[in-house]
Amino acid sequence: MKRVVALCLLFSWLFAATPLPVVFEGNRHIDDTELYEVMGIPKPLFFEFWKEEPRLEPDKVKALLPSLENYYKSRGFYHARANAVVQKGRIVIKIEENAPIRVADVATISPLDIGSVVPFKPGDRFDAETFVKSKEKIKRFYTDHHYCNVQLDAKAFVDIEKNEAYIVYDVVPGEACVFGEITVKTPESVDPRIIESLLMFREGDPYSTELIRRSYREIYANEGVERVNIDDNDRQGNRVPVHVTVSTYEKPLHFTAGAGYSSDEGINLQAGVKHRNFLGNLKTVGLDARYSQIKQFVRFSAEMPLTHHNRLGAYAEARKEVFDGYDEYAVSATFTLKHLRHPHYFQESILFDRIETRNSNDPDNFPNGRILLVSPQLGWEVDRRDSFLDPTRGYRLEVNGMGSVRSGLSDATYYKLYGSGSFHKKTALGIASARLKLGSIDVMDGRIPPSYRFYAGGMNSNRAWNYRQLGPKNRYGDPIGAYSIAEATFEMRMFLGDTFRWVLFTDVTWLGQEAYPDFGKAYVGVGPGFRYMSPMGPIALDVGFDANDFGQFAFHFHIGELF
Repeated sequence: MKRVVALCLLFSWLFAATPLPVVFEGNRHIDDTELYEVMGIPKPLFFEFWKEEPRLEPDKVKALLPSLENYYKSRGFYHARANAVVQKGRIVIKIEENAPIRVADVATISPLDIGSVVPFKPGDRFDAETFVKSKEKIKRFYTDHHYCNVQLDAKAFVDIEKNEAYIVYDVVPGEACVFGEITVKTPESVDPRIIESLLMFREGDPYSTELIRRSYREIYANEGVERVNIDDNDRQGNRVPVHVTVSTYEKPLHFTAGAGYSSDEGINLQAGVKHRNFLGNLKTVGLDARYSQIKQFVRFSAEMPLTHHNRLGAYAEARKEVFDGYDEYAVSATFTLKHLRHPHYFQESILFDRIETRNSNDPDNFPNGRILLVSPQLGWEVDRRDSFLDPTRGYRLEVNGMGSVRSGLSDATYYKLYGSGSFHKKTALGIASARLKLGSIDVMDGRIPPSYRFYAGGMNSNRAWNYRQLGPKNRYGDPIGAYSIAEATFEMRMFLGDTFRWVLFTDVTWLGQEAYPDFGKAYVGVGPGFRYMSPMGPIALDVGFDANDFGQFAFHFHIGELF
């Protein structure tokens, strides 16, 4: 009898010590991934196929249930309960969420309108973590608007019997602030005046943490910079002295290599070498090579930052590109001067382009031969988005123009204009994003290479068609390109927890063989998309359908939002 009892005890001990899979039931408002994190057993990411699903020893579950209940409380479910049972060889954690706390009223006492950064409105579920973050957002809003000594008294009163929360934000901003004395410390190889000219503020300017963030971005745009610290923690009344410290890489020679895939170009291979502080003052020289299934090139680059937010650049490349119906071989050189006048970027450049069209199957649309073009270029851009890879608010505008006059140096008189604008705004459903692109070409004398035309279709164009496959085609079924284009895109990006989101989009394209598109003929693409929010940006998969023929569709894979 004793042996039977001992065996039973041993079996029970072994069973309790054996990790079992963990699943959740009843969690309608909080994703499984968050709950696994709370329990300390993170769920593998969707691509980590070699890892096991979360497991836990049954005897440890009971001690972790209060953590789940406290987490639910922080998310507004003050009456949530969690219980666990072992069923069919797995641990089932059953969640009773019960009624959440709802925001009954939000009161703001603030000289500035802070409605855009207050995350609550009556009827919303109260979330303690969001409330804490809102205090930092309000302070940041004020420091972006010149106030450096903000006093914020934020309170949330929770009535658990009525399931109501009353929120109050009381802001006393103090006197508006200005930037004080600016000191810059750099290595011997870098002139402090170069770094000082990259700052987006000067002594006496109205204080703004947005200008400090943009200064970080501008300095880090120089690849030779390893680390930057802009210290604005000192306060002298309403003056904010700033201490800037910059360090460079001890080993400025940098080698890169990589492989990737895009739905436009297929497999991509890349290798390069760059000196990130050539002869000091953050000048760079580099050599890059890239191979894809339709494009190959070798490129030399040299850049030099100047004072007063100016930058010189020189680039030369030899490239080959495969188009449907012809191949293109080119050698080009570009010399640029860039200016930053916050928030505006200006660029003037001159392009020397020698292009040879070979292996054409359609001499009328793609004539074989060599063309030399010397084209001055002008560009302007303003970017007020909150993020480059994953914008949630703001706008971006861009205009570019180029052209040449037929002469002994250039084989054509032409101009090519291109402009685009995008806008992003948070809504109750998610992030609403829109983009408009316009382009026009006019050739008045001579001819331009067929690659200078506008080609539509692909992940950065109309997603119902594959790369460069939209528009009129020749008798062999090859797209011939267009001399004018207009494209409009609308997306609604909706969140599925913190890790995933899904997208609904509409792409509309108009093309023309004259300087203006034919707005009487629209190509409309619609479809859904899926995003996994990785540390390097959204990993995206889109599928687009022709709105008039769902048999015409295309898949697109990319990293980062398209605009």
